[in-house]
Amino acid sequence: MKQSNKLETWGNEATMNLNNILYQNIQASPYFKQLYELKTYHEVIDEIYNHVESLEPFLKGTTASTAFCLLYKLWTLRLTVKQVTGLIEHTDSPHIRALGFLYLRYVCKPANLWEWFEGYLEDEEQVQIQGGPRPVSITIGKMCRQLLTEQKWLGTILPRIPVPIARDIEQKIKERLQPPPLPRRESPSYDLDPRVSLERSMRRNDEGREYRTRTRSRSPDRGSSKTSRYHDHDYDRRRDRDRMRDYEREQRRSESRSRRYRTPSRERRAERDYDRRGSYDDKRLENYDRKRRYEDDRKYEDDRIYDRRRSRSPRS
Repeated sequence: MKQSNKLETWGNEATMNLNNILYQNIQASPYFKQLYELKTYHEVIDEIYNHVESLEPFLKGTTASTAFCLLYKLWTLRLTVKQVTGLIEHTDSPHIRALGFLYLRYVCKPANLWEWFEGYLEDEEQVQIQGGPRPVSITIGKMCRQLLTEQKWLGTILPRIPVPIARDIEQKIKERLQPPPLPRRESPSYDLDPRVSLERSMRRNDEGREYRTRTRSRSPDRGSSKTSRYHDHDYDRRRDRDRMRDYEREQRRSESRSRRYRTPSRERRAERDYDRRGSYDDKRLENYDRKRRYEDDRKYEDDRIYDRRRSRSPRS
């Protein structure tokens, strides 16, 4: 940024690089026409402090909002570097600061945007950007990041930033907001002096020798001869052999027990199935006999009725 007090701008000086629909609605707004009476920078600041409650571009339908009418009013005053700095550092209202950042995003030269926004990317002051029954508030830092990295602000299109500058800004934001790396654990430093290393090795050997003698003294029953070690080894072998023998004996018992209880159960199941089939066959035979007796009786009665009728009929 140059040392002169004039702010370097770019784009369309008539429309302030605003969207065409938004610009036309601002020009046709009755509220914007009332702002003609405000002639100085401080009068516009007071108007922002008293009337701006959100930062939406439109109120209802396509009606231009109070905030964007005042934003264009600031553009008609052609603010200087000092005045823009006073906007973004104002302490009375966060909406005054927010309109200052919106002013820079619309008219500032893209190459100078990072210099203006760099110191405010982590600003924690809250500002309400949407009104209504469910108002939305964000921090000034988040608003600055959105203005630098996104192409729209609450539905209205922002001026396009050239691709190389946009990539550079995104990389800088990522590096700035990246958490610091965890401190690395320092590795122990070793002395390269051979005399020091020799002393350490001798001290380590002495400590190991003391530890071995101390452990031997704690076990008085332990023999130092080869026969005692062989005896202990034979004892371990006998113990493992006895354990294996017990395990195999238990396995044989479990197998015999399962074989003993498995065979009768199968036999009982076979007998039960046979009983069921036998009872079923008996019932079939009984039903068959009953049906045969019924048919024989019916045939006998029919024959008697036929003979009786024939005996009563007149002889020819």
